[in-house]
Amino acid sequence: MIIHIVLFKWKSGVSKKQIQKVFSDLKNLKDKLEGIDDIKSGENFSKYSEGFEYGLIVLAKDKKALENYRNHPLHLEIAKQIEIMEEKSIGVDFED
Repeated sequence: MIIHIVLFKWKSGVSKKQIQKVFSDLKNLKDKLEGIDDIKSGENFSKYSEGFEYGLIVLAKDKKALENYRNHPLHLEIAKQIEIMEEKSIGVDFED
């Protein structure tokens, strides 16, 4: 299994409604893309957050499934919206 983690810091003025919409759209990809076992997201409440406010986890069957997720037109459309909203993000991918 491949685990894809992304942490986000948002630009000033980005609303919770905008954030919830993009994460809802991302979660909906789970049922549309083969090889994606689950997509989880939520607001970070850790005191060690370093300013990263939200997190996303994608569980994929293999590296090919993760690449298909990343390059799928629906994901690319959402990613464009996120790029406008984010101040900074960090990604981590690993195999378990």
